[in-house]
Amino acid sequence: MPYYLLLSRSITHAQRMSRILERAGLTARFFRPPMGLTDRGCSYAVRIGEGSLPLALERLRSEGLMPMRVFHAGGDGAFSEITIS
Repeated sequence: MPYYLLLSRSITHAQRMSRILERAGLTARFFRPPMGLTDRGCSYAVRIGEGSLPLALERLRSEGLMPMRVFHAGGDGAFSEITIS
């Protein structure tokens, strides 16, 4: 099933993003990102459903807590980076 990964700079950043998204009614779990998506050892990722990205980014932007990078995971398991503005 396709989904998005929102990369954060630390576990604290990921926890805060997850709480904001959960309060908005989105399922948002944080964990260590897959190898190869980041070169930072302390990074974490927040996983959200495929249709949740617009609302997630809106809520995170309003709280001033944007992800470092965003990846889409397709049905084949391949990741592609999404440009956000």
